[in-house]
Amino acid sequence: MTMLMLNGRIEPVEKAVVPAMDRGLTQGLGLYETLKLLDGVPVFFHEHVTRMNAGLATLRIDLPEDAPELARQIVQLAEVAGVPNGACRVLVTAGPPDGRPTLLIQVEVREFPAHPLRLISYHALRSTADMKSKSFTTSHLAMQAARAAGADDALFVDEQGRAHEATTANLFVRTAGRLLTPPLDGSILPGVVRTKVMEVCAAAGDPATEHPIVADELGAEDQVLLTSSVRGLVTAQSLDGRALNVDEQELQRLRSLLDAAEQASAERFRRTCL
Repeated sequence: MTMLMLNGRIEPVEKAVVPAMDRGLTQGLGLYETLKLLDGVPVFFHEHVTRMNAGLATLRIDLPEDAPELARQIVQLAEVAGVPNGACRVLVTAGPPDGRPTLLIQVEVREFPAHPLRLISYHALRSTADMKSKSFTTSHLAMQAARAAGADDALFVDEQGRAHEATTANLFVRTAGRLLTPPLDGSILPGVVRTKVMEVCAAAGDPATEHPIVADELGAEDQVLLTSSVRGLVTAQSLDGRALNVDEQELQRLRSLLDAAEQASAERFRRTCL
């Protein structure tokens, strides 16, 4: 039986009920964060909560619980559900007009393709890309287009041909010895793992540079990397049918840097939140 946490109560998915007039349903008002669970605790917890609070402030929605209580609920649900390693989704909606916001927490094990990803270009940008809006329409359409083309994911490309991000991941490119990532200009999500990759690479003497990335210029000498909270770092084998550089050694080097940061974050959480 799949369990979730709804407004502080652990319930079976089949019995969980939200008000029909919740503005998350009627108006799409809400945000979510997806965190990685590592040995029963969330990774980069405070960074995710900080980003969620910033987005909720924009929507003038209050996070129903403070950070310590949210941390407790996540750990409790992961234990009850038997999911020590996987994904945790924290969703906050505006709630009904005369009530408090709704807080929904879900945990699950996710399966991902084992092969390097096949990507397509998708000529659109997400609205409210700078926050994790619960409206997933543009990303859903882009993923549908990718699957119809026999691909695994899509890169959002603007009218100038610049690639910004994937449907649920930030973008990095290793080209001519440099590690590039699109700038934060309001058109991409300020990813938690994006920030961590930039931090660990800078500490390792290999800083990433914010720079526009033109999709049509990416080819066999370029390594395209995607970053997200649960999957971490993955590489791509093709974009619009063009072969890309799949450098497994470089991928593993970057993964080891990120893995160390994740482990350190989990340890900090145990020391400060449990």
